[in-house]
Amino acid sequence: MVTDTRIRILGYIRTHKQARAHDLVKVFGISQVAIHKQLKNLLNKGEITRVGKPPLVFYVPKEKKEEIEADMPADIKKVIDKNYLYISPVGELLYGFEGFSTWAKSVKEEKRLSKLAIEYANTLNHFKKHFQTNNWIDATKKLRTTFDKTYVNKLLYADFYSLPKFGKTKLGQLVLYAKQSQNRELINQIVTLINPLIQKIVQEFSIEAVVFIPPTVPRILQFMNELEINLNLKLPSIELVKVATGEVVVAQKTLARLEERIINARDTIFMKNDEYPYRNVLLIDDAAGSGSTFNETAKKLKRVLTDKNKNRIIAFAIVGSFKGFDVIREV
Repeated sequence: MVTDTRIRILGYIRTHKQARAHDLVKVFGISQVAIHKQLKNLLNKGEITRVGKPPLVFYVPKEKKEEIEADMPADIKKVIDKNYLYISPVGELLYGFEGFSTWAKSVKEEKRLSKLAIEYANTLNHFKKHFQTNNWIDATKKLRTTFDKTYVNKLLYADFYSLPKFGKTKLGQLVLYAKQSQNRELINQIVTLINPLIQKIVQEFSIEAVVFIPPTVPRILQFMNELEINLNLKLPSIELVKVATGEVVVAQKTLARLEERIINARDTIFMKNDEYPYRNVLLIDDAAGSGSTFNETAKKLKRVLTDKNKNRIIAFAIVGSFKGFDVIREV
């Protein structure tokens, strides 16, 4: 009887393409508890998927994903499993080879999956060899060629925001969707990935205080605030404030021109105090697009640090642009 009920519920969901628990109670005339028990069994067996959040929860048929066979060396697959993340159009987080093969299918390149996988691994190796030292990417040279005068002593980031051909990196995806969806779980994943690197930077550059770039866009869950709490660096903090000087709030990401971004950073970010007794300071932001926020903020920091001749501002972004300082408009 139980098995028969489960089959009938599954048949109903497949026929109607969706169902809510209370719909099933009415159709089958059994209790809500019994319905939820059967739904849980179907979820565990991978026959259906739950979509939405209470009170709007729908149960839909689970699409059978076609397994893509690929003949490739084990070391290539290992690189992909460690580094790749694909986020589907409906928000599924698909890590490693599963995500890579799903991406290949989405761009109609599944027949070239093995070649693409090797190309992806080679691309990662190329970038690590040419841009990565001490597990971070040093973008200081790019900053100095972008601005006439730089106030940041070092600009580092954990990864590029995106790579040619293959799109957003794993960290790029996590930062974008953690901010857009205000998702604490994704922020926790980011912290797990970058915390060892930040600890290494703190030690390497004898960091005495930390500064987090303040958010611009009002959100219930602010990415930078959550990042600061979860990193828990146990260092003195220099507080910055973002001030709206005009009638409307203008986010950096909405500005396309470098000159506009410089003005935005210069005229909206301020120090809370006039003097701080620190020499080496770590300035943290989620993404380095144009570099203007870092440079203008560092300029103001240089004025308020007591040892003005010997201080160092180390800027760290979770992700940064690859070619020059292309503006990252999404984050």
